[in-house]
This record gives sequence, structure tokens and C-alpha cells, in this order.
Amino acid sequence: MKGMKKTVFLLSALALVFALTGCSKKSGSSAAAASDGGFKGVQLVYSSFWNEAEPAAVWLKQMAKQWETETGGSIRFNFIGRDLLTQIKTQVLSGNAPDIIDQDSSEIQAAFLTDEVLLQPLNEVLNGTAPGDSVPLKDKLNSGYTMYTQGGNDYFVPFMFVTAGFFYDKTMFAKLNLSVPKTWEDFIKVCSALKAAGIPPIALDGNISFYNAYYYTWAVQRVLGSGQLMAAASDPTGAAWDNPGYLEAAKLVYELSKGGKNLFQPGYEGSAYPTGQSEWAQGKYGMVFCGTWIPVETSEQTADDFKYGFFSFPAVPGGKGSGTEIEAQSFSFAVPRDAKQPAAAKNFISYLSSKKSADIFVNASTNISARTDAISPQHLDDANPILSNSTGYFKNYDGVMGSLPEWWADIFYPADNGLVFGTLTPERFISQIKADTIRFYANKQR
Repeated sequence: MKGMKKTVFLLSALALVFALTGCSKKSGSSAAAASDGGFKGVQLVYSSFWNEAEPAAVWLKQMAKQWETETGGSIRFNFIGRDLLTQIKTQVLSGNAPDIIDQDSSEIQAAFLTDEVLLQPLNEVLNGTAPGDSVPLKDKLNSGYTMYTQGGNDYFVPFMFVTAGFFYDKTMFAKLNLSVPKTWEDFIKVCSALKAAGIPPIALDGNISFYNAYYYTWAVQRVLGSGQLMAAASDPTGAAWDNPGYLEAAKLVYELSKGGKNLFQPGYEGSAYPTGQSEWAQGKYGMVFCGTWIPVETSEQTADDFKYGFFSFPAVPGGKGSGTEIEAQSFSFAVPRDAKQPAAAKNFISYLSSKKSADIFVNASTNISARTDAISPQHLDDANPILSNSTGYFKNYDGVMGSLPEWWADIFYPADNGLVFGTLTPERFISQIKADTIRFYANKQR
């Protein structure tokens, strides 16, 4: 996820973190000691995937100071950055784990819940009340977190929610009298109208393979439903790829490519991040498909009359995946199995999960909070009704990137890039990915 690897936040929002006051001292069952000094002398070790200069890290430190004042405990942060899980895996396995970690839920799950359970359940936090609440925390959260429930336990408490879709300039669409498309046919009509107006319809930085991958993974979800890309990726026989739905999804992607209707900007296959998205923000292209962090990365490049619009990947007529199902990428807190201070860790997680804390996080980072009652981030008003009306969730990249990283990098990316660039026809795409999948699993058995 590029936005998490190179996040650019609004400086004015950063100052707001310090301006806002701390969380209410009112607490429920999971935060009972938050106001009575119950953790005096206890030091938590918190290892984070944020870099220390990022506003989310500043938010964590600000909340930590308030928690320390109220509880008597202390927190030592290690802001490791995006290589967090790689760096602490040995610590966790050796029993020298930190007390709290944070990261993309799917990545933590793949690292610490695949071979053995290396995390503590956080059911008591989710069933308890965060400061200021009168109902269980789980009732305040976007339900997408339940996709990671395992063995009847919840090992993650989410703090940030990310989904993906098409972003566009409402001012541009209004000038061209374009309506937000609901179906694939409508979407192609919008692309054709943009192209007729001399505007390349879609921006894409083709050197980022996981941006290219959005198109096929979403197309498969719309055609066949959630979980079906994972089913094909994990089938060692390759037989799953014979389902005609995978070919149909490939045809949708190819239609956009240079080999089809050529709807991406000229030279997209060689476009280096962030050129494509920056030029889109400058009004040179019609749309960009990206995660909900894209306004943060581009807002300083837009014209004064630019207004962010957002719509989900269009529905495919006859498809098994509903057009109101959305990707749910969750960034969460977790407590390693051998954490030395689990009670204090869970208490601090509950403290961070209050509405007041969530609102400060949103103002600081301009990202969506996992709490459904938190304030809306700047530039993402159009995402609210999509979130509110969603009929289901699926993991980003259908969970394949996190669960099958070798297959994803070695088998999927080469084939998918060829499909998106128009150098592989849909038929050749299916043939290649099936054959390579069979070889991949055969080699792993040797």
C-alpha cells in the first residue's frame, strides 16, 4: 500500500493534535484502571509501524502522555516503520515480545496467526467500553474487523479503516455533465466521454504493481464474489482457473488497457509513482483508482475549485459480487502472546479507542477511523454513504497478498502487469497464471 509507505500529511492538521484535549476519564470494564493510577510503575513497550515524524505517531505519543498521567504507567515507543513485522518476528518467537504492536490486520494475521497463535485475544477490550462510552466498543466499530476473527477470538482492535475506489474531480465531472457510474457499462461510457473531451480517463502509475493489481482483484470480486481470488490462488492443481468467471474478469481489465480501449493515460505502463496521481490531481486525467489515503497525498497539488469525489468499483451485470460490497483494509492494535504487561496494554488500547481519541486521530492524519461515530476526514464525504450502505466486506486483494506473499509476487504480479499493460490477452493471462500456479505448488512440495 503506497499510501502507508510514503504518507504525506497536512501540516495544519498536525498542530491540531496538540491543541485538542485528552480523553474523558469515564471508563468501563476494559479501562477500569485508567483513572485511578492502577498501573503505577508499569512500563509498556509499544512497537509501531509508523515512523516517528508521522502525525499518527504524534497522536500516539500525545495519547500516551495523557494515559501516563491518569494511570501512573509509562510507555516506551519504538517507531520502527513499515518493516515492523519483519524486525520483531524474532522477538515474538523468542519470548521477548513488545506489549503492543500495530499494523495492517491482514499482515499481522499472516505473520502471527498462521503457523501458531502468537497473539493474545482482545475479546475483553472489544466487549468492554472505551472511555466515554456506555456500550461495548465492538458496537462502535466498523464491522469489517470481524473478517479477522479466528477460532472464535478477536486478536485485533482496529483504529483506522481504509477502502479503495475511484476518485475524481467533481468540478470536472460537472463541467462535462458526467454522472457517477453504477455499472461497468456506465463506467465505460464515462471513460469514453472523458476521452472524447481530450482527457485521458484513468491515471495509473504502472511501476507500482499493487496499484495495477487493484483492477483484476476487484473485477474478480464483482464477477465471482469475495474469496474467489484466494480460492484460485491457493489451488495447487490450477483447476480453479478454468472457471470462466476468471476469464471474464480478465476481459474487463484488458478492456481498459493499451491492448483494449486504451483508457489509461499515455505511457502509464512506465509511469513512476507519484507522477500519474500528481498529474491527475492537477486536472490532466479524469479518475484514479486508489485507497482512501489519496486525498492526503494530493490535496496540496489540486486547484482551488477541485472537489474530491469518490465511487466504488462498478457492479458487473450478472456478477455474484454485489456492487455494494467493499474492501475493508483494517489497521489495528494487537498484543503479542508473551507480552509482559498485557493488562496495561489492553487498557491503553481501550484508551486509544475512545471517540475523542479517534476524532483527534482523524484530524491529525485525515484518515478514516475504525469508529463509525468518529468525525469524517476532510475530502472523504463521498465515502460515508458507501460505508454506511455497504452490504459486505472483503479483505484488500481478497487476502491473497498477505496470506500468499510468494505466489502474489512471483506468479500474480508478472501475469497481472502484462494484462494491465495490454501485452497479455485475457486468454494468455489465464493460461500463464494457471501453468505458473501449478509449477509454484509443485516446487514447494519438493
